[in-house]
Amino acid sequence: MLPNRNPRRAALAVALAAAVAVPALAAPASAGERRPPREPALFTERAVLAVSGEVAEILAVTPDGRTAFYTDSATGRVGAVDLSDPSAPRESGTVEVGGEPTSVAVTRDGRFALVAVDTTDGAFTTPSGNLTVVDVRTLSVVRTIDLGGQPDSVAVSPDGRRAAVAIENQRDEELVVDGVEGGLPQAPAGFLSVVHLKGAPERWSAAAVDLTGLPGALFPEDPEPEFVDVDAAGVAAVTLQENNAVALVDLRSRRVVGSFSAGEVHRTDADVEDDDVVAFDDELTAPREPDAVQWTPGGNLVTADEGDLAPDPAGGRGWTVFSPRGQVLWASGSSAERALADAGRYPDGRSDDRGAEFEGAEVATVRGTTYAFIGSERGGAVLVHDLRRERSPRLLQVLETGAAPEGLLAVPSRGLLLAADEEDGTISVFGLDGGQHRR
Repeated sequence: MLPNRNPRRAALAVALAAAVAVPALAAPASAGERRPPREPALFTERAVLAVSGEVAEILAVTPDGRTAFYTDSATGRVGAVDLSDPSAPRESGTVEVGGEPTSVAVTRDGRFALVAVDTTDGAFTTPSGNLTVVDVRTLSVVRTIDLGGQPDSVAVSPDGRRAAVAIENQRDEELVVDGVEGGLPQAPAGFLSVVHLKGAPERWSAAAVDLTGLPGALFPEDPEPEFVDVDAAGVAAVTLQENNAVALVDLRSRRVVGSFSAGEVHRTDADVEDDDVVAFDDELTAPREPDAVQWTPGGNLVTADEGDLAPDPAGGRGWTVFSPRGQVLWASGSSAERALADAGRYPDGRSDDRGAEFEGAEVATVRGTTYAFIGSERGGAVLVHDLRRERSPRLLQVLETGAAPEGLLAVPSRGLLLAADEEDGTISVFGLDGGQHRR
């Protein structure tokens, strides 16, 4: 399938990059003078691929960076994409997974794709799901592992020994609890599933980690884990979105080693009125309610603060850098939504709800620079930041994507960034300028 080019989007990305980038040329440093840090390269659109199904949500990639996988919950499939030529990606096959795929990851050796599959089918009180193991070469299912609940997110530890699966056991959004539609708690409680990946798939096993009763959670009996990321030490960071909290789990011992509240934002520079006027001059106090989470090279956490359960207007409407103990090291305030507004991407129709809904996050070091990519579901854009100084990130670009970018994926070895645009059913491919992409 040939990529669908979008010249307007490419032009916008270039224009915004020029507006925010600092000129790369500078006077040479004199003897003994500290040389300023090298300016990061910028991203431009390479291609837009329309998938064969209906939606594209979450992405994963093989270690060589040549094959990407996406989930399509609407058709119950996972698709494979050939990235050999980033300017002309093509779909190379799909796999039926027998339920709703919610997330996907690839094992460290590149042999298997691990697909979290929800088989609940609306039975909120009896959630179910499995981890479907797909052979990457043959695109065939080689095993399914019962997870004992409804999975949402899956991540593989950097050492490749374990996978962490957030078992959300999501709430019924139409059920009234204590006068709140879709309120909590709603049994059964979610948990974290740790899958040991030793040996062949038939030897793999899953074990549950209890996440109830954690400090910082608003509804400790119903954690509702949402998203998971694993650091080099094998510690999983798990967002408990509706609980406005983050939990830390040591995968080797299957033990919770920390948890904290994500806290509230208190601002006087928000736009909380759907009035066809973009003006950041309203008061906003709301819990952050983070969705995606990413570990940073410095051992901190980046969260995309989408909002979910709190009454509207709600959500953090930006993103945050936390220490592992929950200290706010940096918060975006109004800067994230202002950047969207400057790019003509701020969704004023959502101002009285959750604003731009920053849902996706990706942190990656590409060609020597650490970037933080933050996806705005309602703005249809990705904010690109220089994260080399984790306490003071710097905005570099606003990249226009398709509608509702859900999953973000950096491919450092190829200098690429991918965005899965859920409502469009497309995958946007961006590449770094200033060098040839490895083929």
